[in-house]
Order: sequence, then structure tokens, then C-alpha cells
Amino acid sequence: MRHIAFYGKGGIGKSTIVSNLAILLARQGRKVLLVGCDPKHDSSYKVSDIYPIPTVMEQVVAKRRDLSSDDYLFEGRDGLTCVESGGPDPGMGCAGRGITKMFEIFEAGGIFRRDYDYCLYDVLGDVVCGGFAVPMRYARDTAVVIVVSGEIMSLYAGNNISRAIVRLSRSGVRLGGLVGNLRGLADEESRIRAFAQRIGGDVLEIVPQDPLVNEAERQRRTVIEHAPDSSIAAKYRSLCEAVSGLKVEDLPVPRPMGELGFDEFIRNVPDEE
Repeated sequence: MRHIAFYGKGGIGKSTIVSNLAILLARQGRKVLLVGCDPKHDSSYKVSDIYPIPTVMEQVVAKRRDLSSDDYLFEGRDGLTCVESGGPDPGMGCAGRGITKMFEIFEAGGIFRRDYDYCLYDVLGDVVCGGFAVPMRYARDTAVVIVVSGEIMSLYAGNNISRAIVRLSRSGVRLGGLVGNLRGLADEESRIRAFAQRIGGDVLEIVPQDPLVNEAERQRRTVIEHAPDSSIAAKYRSLCEAVSGLKVEDLPVPRPMGELGFDEFIRNVPDEE
């Protein structure tokens, strides 16, 4: 099983990217487990005809014990498998704890010993507490893909995520690369590529803005299903090829910047316009 975790600033487009990749891999005949690590439980929104699927935390509260995998693993389209950690309502409790609990249940239920080819993790927001880093810690030998735009705070989050990878590198966590999800800023692609070079990572793909993404989401579909012949679908196919070829043993440990180093970097790349 290859473990690939997608991190990035909240709202950067991780769920859209992961759901398209999951469908593409499943259509290649791969066994895919899509793990949503967000209380919003929206990772499966575009790939499952059941919505919302019962979350792990909902089942824990309802049954309290003796959970079976049938309680939280659900089939998505094209044969992929979906699971959502769930978590507390907004303003209540710790989302990181929900992720931790899900992985404890995975371990007890032997989920990581099943014959999935790929386990894709859609992780909420930045690495701001140990709970959000659980997919790196539990899965081990994990390739982390960081989704960024050219916005300063997106790159700042990407640098922090790189720092977490360094701390967990002894467990086999590595930087799989970066995906640029563009926001339409001036010189945005060059800024993303400069950032990737600075932290020692590869740019796996640059994904432009496209109204087809929103069109597909309104129908609860991926772009791959909604507009398979579009140029944006071709971008996702290219990204899928890059991601599916990642081998943890060949990937680098990043070289994140310190606070002053990041400030210097931002001051010397083109301004947002």
C-alpha cells in the first residue's frame, strides 16, 4: 500500500485534487482508500453517491465499541473506498483528536493490512497540532504532497508543513512534491517554482483556474467525470501519473526555511497583484 497525504492551507483545493486522483486511480483498476481527515467530512462529497456518509466519530458516539469496518468504510464510485473521520461541531472539541481516534480504529481493525494499492489522505488545514500530523505518524513511509498557491500565507503553510516532515522523517515520511493550484496572481507559477526549489521539492503539476471545477462540484462530481475531455481534466491526469509514480525511498527530506529565511524569500519574489 502506498500512503500519500495531501496537506496545505485551508481552502487551497486539496479535496478537489484528491477526489479527482482517487477516481483516476480507481479507473486504472487500482484499489484506493480515500481517507477524509476533516470534521466537515467533505472529502467523499464528489466521489460517493451517498452523502453524507456516516463518519468514524459518529459511529464511535453511537456504538461506543465493537465497531466493524462496515460501520465506517463505504464504497464510492468506480469501486474506490471512502472513510471520513468526522469530528466535533464547529467550536466544540478538538478535530485532531477525531483523526487520532480514527487511526487507532484503523490499527485495531487491520485496515492497513488490507490489499489497497493506494491510501490517499485529505488532511484539513495546516499542521497546527499533533493531531493533524497523525497521517504522517501512523501510516509511516508516507509521501506528503503539499498543495499551494502563490499567496504568501499558502506558501507560509507549505513551509510549516515541510518542517513537520523533517521532524517525522525518521518514520519514513518524505516530501512527495508540490502541486500549484493557481489563484490568478501575477507571476504565480514562477513564485511556486521558486518556493519548491528553495525547500528542495519538485513541482508535480501546475493546475490553472477553471470554471469546470465549480460546475462539476455543483453536480457532486469530479472534473474527470463531468468533463473528461477538458484541458483541466488533462492536468489531473498528468498529476495522477506523477503521484502514482512516487516511491518514498526515492523522495527527499525537505529543507524548510526559518522565520527570517521565509521573510527574506517572500521579499525577493514578485509581489502579488
